[in-house]
Amino acid sequence: MGTGETATIKDVAKLAGVSIATVSRVLNKLGVVNPETERRVLSAVAMLHYQRNAVARSLKLKVTKSIGIMVPEISNTFFTEIVEQLEHLLGPLGYALLVCSSENSVAEEKRKLSLLLERNVDGLVVIPVSDVGSHFTTPALVSTPFVMIDRKIEDLDCDVILTDNRQGAYDITSALIREGRTRIGFLGGDAHVHTSVERLHGYLDAMKDHHLEIEKQFILLGGMTQKAGYTLMQQALAMENCPDAFFMVNDMVHIGSTSYLMAQEGKEKRSRMAFATFDYLYYAPLLQFCHYAAAQPLDLIGEAAAQLLIRRMEGDKEGFPATIVFEPTLHVMKENGGIVTDEKSKTSLYDHSPRFDKVFS
Repeated sequence: MGTGETATIKDVAKLAGVSIATVSRVLNKLGVVNPETERRVLSAVAMLHYQRNAVARSLKLKVTKSIGIMVPEISNTFFTEIVEQLEHLLGPLGYALLVCSSENSVAEEKRKLSLLLERNVDGLVVIPVSDVGSHFTTPALVSTPFVMIDRKIEDLDCDVILTDNRQGAYDITSALIREGRTRIGFLGGDAHVHTSVERLHGYLDAMKDHHLEIEKQFILLGGMTQKAGYTLMQQALAMENCPDAFFMVNDMVHIGSTSYLMAQEGKEKRSRMAFATFDYLYYAPLLQFCHYAAAQPLDLIGEAAAQLLIRRMEGDKEGFPATIVFEPTLHVMKENGGIVTDEKSKTSLYDHSPRFDKVFS
């Protein structure tokens, strides 16, 4: 091997004095190899700085050890927390995650799906953009297992991991009502997104069950992003006789609405405002208008998705298509004015997030 040339498996075998097949058995941990032989092979690998060719290996084994992950937007902390959970579970098994953002666009979702399939990923985990799902019936996906998380597309046969959004929305809206809030608006959402529709239904159910008027002019859909939250809060407060309590469809809308209040409204108006929100993440203490939050079990969602995907990649089709639904937890922010009123309520302790164990620069 000349200077500057990349070492091959043949070079490793020659230096170790063994066959190429023996080197392969050692590196892939296939079968029993004499300890001394294994030592010589690993020594040769280290001396030659040998790196296995993953592309060549995948062509031979027809396995790439890669998982495609597609989320609507990488800036959404809930989605990145899910990705982190999957990395924690799948990384130690030798899988590399290829993460894509569909940028809240069906067209971009189609493009990124094709991109991942062209790279022969072994499986996919998808949080879909909307209820449009024809591109997930492509023949290329017949041999590529995939699991959907957080959102469901009706009439699409695939495994799905969900949270009970309707019940969670009902619980946190009811908590606002028990606190004494009788006029509650609804901010954010998209009629084509499963989670948004379910949360709206939960909010409406709670208002009806408590015999409260639903003021349709204060049910403001218009997106699930920070920008949408900022704009919708501005729009709501510009209307006459605006409520002083709102259901926030997700954390991004919650952050946007909070940003508007802090930047544009006075202390008196801010002091009267109360939110109930879906999602409860590590920065919850910073969102001072939030009285109640529905926390999704990120660790359980990630674990269920990883386990189900591995089963499908191994050829286990039992129970297909599976739907797994987790119950959210109701968190009460007492320091913001939230009140523990029933056995479902859990006082916020801010200790739920895996990020609390991490060190950031």
